[in-house]
Amino acid sequence: MGFAFQKYWFHIQVLTASISMKIYNITFIVEPTIEQEWATYVDKELLPELAQSVQQIDLLRVEFEDGIEPVKGTTFSVQFYCSEPEHLTWVKEIGHQLAVQKLYRLFPKDWVAFASRLEFLKSYS
Repeated sequence: MGFAFQKYWFHIQVLTASISMKIYNITFIVEPTIEQEWATYVDKELLPELAQSVQQIDLLRVEFEDGIEPVKGTTFSVQFYCSEPEHLTWVKEIGHQLAVQKLYRLFPKDWVAFASRLEFLKSYS
Protein backbone atom coordinates (compact mmCIF):
# COMPACT_ATOMS: atom_id res chain seq x y z
CA MET A 1 0.00 0.00 0.00
CA GLY A 2 1.05 3.58 -0.53
CA PHE A 3 1.09 4.51 3.15
CA ALA A 4 2.48 3.18 6.40
CA PHE A 5 0.51 2.00 9.41
CA GLN A 6 1.88 2.11 12.89
CA LYS A 7 1.08 -0.92 15.01
CA TYR A 8 -1.12 -0.10 17.96
CA TRP A 9 -1.45 -2.59 20.78
CA PHE A 10 -4.54 -0.92 22.25
CA HIS A 11 -2.43 1.89 23.71
CA ILE A 12 -4.10 5.25 23.29
CA GLN A 13 -1.86 8.16 24.10
CA VAL A 14 -3.81 11.27 25.04
CA LEU A 15 -2.36 14.72 25.60
CA THR A 16 -3.58 14.95 29.17
CA ALA A 17 -5.43 12.54 31.41
CA SER A 18 -7.61 15.33 32.78
CA ILE A 19 -9.49 15.74 29.49
CA SER A 20 -12.87 14.07 29.20
CA MET A 21 -12.09 12.28 25.95
CA LYS A 22 -14.69 10.51 23.84
CA ILE A 23 -13.54 8.36 20.94
CA TYR A 24 -16.01 7.69 18.15
CA ASN A 25 -14.88 4.59 16.29
CA ILE A 26 -15.98 3.42 12.85
CA THR A 27 -14.85 -0.09 11.97
CA PHE A 28 -14.68 -0.99 8.29
CA ILE A 29 -14.28 -4.44 6.76
CA VAL A 30 -12.97 -4.03 3.22
CA GLU A 31 -12.77 -6.73 0.54
CA PRO A 32 -9.33 -7.39 -1.00
CA THR A 33 -10.55 -6.29 -4.46
CA ILE A 34 -10.80 -2.64 -3.35
CA GLU A 35 -8.54 -2.58 -0.29
CA GLN A 36 -5.58 -0.66 -1.71
CA GLU A 37 -7.64 1.97 -3.52
CA TRP A 38 -10.04 2.30 -0.56
CA ALA A 39 -7.24 2.72 1.99
CA THR A 40 -5.36 5.24 -0.15
CA TYR A 41 -8.49 7.36 -0.61
CA VAL A 42 -9.29 7.27 3.11
CA ASP A 43 -5.69 8.13 4.04
CA LYS A 44 -4.97 10.83 1.48
CA GLU A 45 -8.35 12.51 0.93
CA LEU A 46 -11.19 11.59 3.26
CA LEU A 47 -9.58 11.75 6.70
CA PRO A 48 -7.57 14.94 6.12
CA GLU A 49 -10.86 16.64 5.17
CA LEU A 50 -12.71 15.32 8.22
CA ALA A 51 -9.79 16.08 10.57
CA GLN A 52 -10.52 19.79 10.29
CA SER A 53 -13.59 19.33 12.51
CA VAL A 54 -12.22 17.22 15.40
CA GLN A 55 -9.17 17.13 17.67
CA GLN A 56 -7.54 14.09 16.05
CA ILE A 57 -8.32 11.13 13.79
CA ASP A 58 -6.38 7.87 13.77
CA LEU A 59 -6.49 5.28 10.99
CA LEU A 60 -5.62 1.78 12.20
CA ARG A 61 -5.51 -1.68 10.69
CA VAL A 62 -7.04 -4.31 12.99
CA GLU A 63 -5.09 -7.56 13.25
CA PHE A 64 -6.74 -10.50 14.93
CA GLU A 65 -4.91 -12.72 17.40
CA ASP A 66 -4.74 -16.49 17.12
CA GLY A 67 -7.96 -18.16 18.14
CA ILE A 68 -10.18 -15.46 16.69
CA GLU A 69 -11.89 -16.46 13.48
CA PRO A 70 -10.64 -14.12 10.74
CA VAL A 71 -13.08 -12.16 8.63
CA LYS A 72 -12.96 -12.04 4.85
CA GLY A 73 -11.18 -8.83 3.95
CA THR A 74 -9.12 -6.34 5.90
CA THR A 75 -10.50 -4.62 8.98
CA PHE A 76 -9.73 -0.94 9.55
CA SER A 77 -10.64 1.31 12.45
CA VAL A 78 -11.07 5.06 12.13
CA GLN A 79 -11.05 6.75 15.53
CA PHE A 80 -12.24 10.32 16.02
CA TYR A 81 -10.91 11.86 19.26
CA CYS A 82 -13.36 14.38 20.70
CA SER A 83 -12.47 16.40 23.79
CA GLU A 84 -15.34 18.85 23.25
CA PRO A 85 -19.01 17.79 23.25
CA GLU A 86 -19.60 19.69 20.00
CA HIS A 87 -16.88 17.61 18.29
CA LEU A 88 -18.63 14.38 19.26
CA THR A 89 -21.98 15.80 18.15
CA TRP A 90 -20.46 16.78 14.79
CA VAL A 91 -18.97 13.30 14.27
CA LYS A 92 -22.22 11.53 15.22
CA GLU A 93 -24.56 13.80 13.26
CA ILE A 94 -22.44 14.88 10.27
CA GLY A 95 -18.96 13.34 10.08
CA HIS A 96 -20.02 9.70 10.17
CA GLN A 97 -22.66 10.14 7.45
CA LEU A 98 -20.35 12.27 5.33
CA ALA A 99 -17.62 9.61 5.47
CA VAL A 100 -19.99 6.77 4.61
CA GLN A 101 -21.63 8.72 1.76
CA LYS A 102 -18.31 9.68 0.18
CA LEU A 103 -17.05 6.11 0.43
CA TYR A 104 -20.28 4.72 -0.99
CA ARG A 105 -20.03 7.02 -4.04
CA LEU A 106 -16.56 5.71 -4.88
CA PHE A 107 -16.98 2.15 -3.59
CA PRO A 108 -20.65 1.13 -3.82
CA LYS A 109 -19.96 -2.44 -2.69
CA ASP A 110 -17.34 -4.73 -1.11
CA TRP A 111 -17.20 -3.06 2.32
CA VAL A 112 -19.27 -2.75 5.48
CA ALA A 113 -19.04 -0.42 8.46
CA PHE A 114 -20.30 -0.16 12.02
CA ALA A 115 -19.75 2.43 14.71
CA SER A 116 -19.02 2.36 18.43
CA ARG A 117 -18.20 4.98 21.03
CA LEU A 118 -15.35 4.72 23.52
CA GLU A 119 -14.71 6.85 26.56
CA PHE A 120 -11.15 7.54 27.64
CA LEU A 121 -10.80 6.69 31.32
CA LYS A 122 -7.12 6.70 32.20
CA SER A 123 -3.65 6.29 30.75
CA TYR A 124 -1.01 4.06 32.40
CA SER A 125 2.73 4.25 31.81
